[in-house]
Amino acid sequence: MFAKLVALILAFGACGGGLLAMRQSRLQAAHELAEARLRLREHDERLLRLKAEIAARTTPPEIGQKLAHLRGVELVPAIDHPAELPVYFEPMSIDVEWAPEAPGGATTPAGERP
Repeated sequence: MFAKLVALILAFGACGGGLLAMRQSRLQAAHELAEARLRLREHDERLLRLKAEIAARTTPPEIGQKLAHLRGVELVPAIDHPAELPVYFEPMSIDVEWAPEAPGGATTPAGERP
C-alpha cells in the first residue's frame, strides 16, 4: 500500500513538472515573439526616420543634377506646373433607386437582398 502511494505521488509530481515545463516553454516563446515584434517596430521607426532625413536633405533639382551628371543628359520636367496635370478620371454620379422598406424597417438599394 505504501509503495502504491509513493508511486502515485511520484507520477503526479512528474505530470505536474511536465506541465510546468510546457507552460514555461510557452511563456518563453511568447516573450521571444514580443521581443521580435519590438525589434521590428524599432527597425521600422529607424527606417522612417532615415527616409525623412533623406527627403529633407535632397531636393528634386539636386537629384536631377546628379542623374544628369551620371547619364550625361539634362533632365527636363515633363510639365511646368502641377496644375497642368491631365485629369484621367472625371467625377461621376451614381443614381440609386431605393426599394420599398424591407421587413424590419431597413431600406436597401433595388436589386439587393437585405
